[in-house]
Amino acid sequence: MAKRFFYVSGGILMLALAYHLGAMSAQAQAPGNPVVAVMGCGAVITANGDIYEPLGGSCNVSFPFHHDGNVFAGGPTPARVESFGQLKVKYRP
Repeated sequence: MAKRFFYVSGGILMLALAYHLGAMSAQAQAPGNPVVAVMGCGAVITANGDIYEPLGGSCNVSFPFHHDGNVFAGGPTPARVESFGQLKVKYRP
């Protein structure tokens, strides 16, 4: 029992010491708009839908990238509204 108490006390002491020596809360270091997909010859899509391609149109991805558009720029996809009865008539034998 004393050994267990010693380990718990030592752990609390180490946490207090780490905090005293400058440990701070963790903070994210990721960019605000990360790359989520890579297509073809180096074209990339970011989280907000922007598409970037290498300048010159070649497969050499060491070129600087330029903004080529946005996946979501076309607006919402039009959809036809059907009732449940219309769907049943359409798909029932």
